[in-house]
Amino acid sequence: MSAVPGSGEQRAATERGDVGARRVRVTSPRRDARRQIERRPDAVELTEQTGLGEVYLTALLRAQLRLSLAVLLGVGGLLVGLPALFLLVPGAAAAAIGPVPVLWLVAGVGVYPIVLLASRLHVRQAERIERDFTDLMAGR
Repeated sequence: MSAVPGSGEQRAATERGDVGARRVRVTSPRRDARRQIERRPDAVELTEQTGLGEVYLTALLRAQLRLSLAVLLGVGGLLVGLPALFLLVPGAAAAAIGPVPVLWLVAGVGVYPIVLLASRLHVRQAERIERDFTDLMAGR
């Protein structure tokens, strides 16, 4: 009759020093598992102002700068282009809708919706850039 590991017979045989006692080898089921390397969150890189944190912050600032310059060039080009259009096409400057010249309508009324749309676009894209950055820092 063989002793069941951990049974009273085996413990008694082991305590007596019997040679016939069976040894039991205990191993982990994950003995091939590698040790996990401790990974620092990316947000720590920012707070400690390491080289990697500086790279992340520089990338964020460059993305925001590119967005700002794109919106500025778009709106600025349009605002500079309107007076240039009226200078190059003299008939457009002389046109009127009722008693109001078209030049005043375009410059006084037509510019504001364009600026409003550009500002909304800028805010939406800036929030997207910041959301992507915080997702990157959170490790998602």
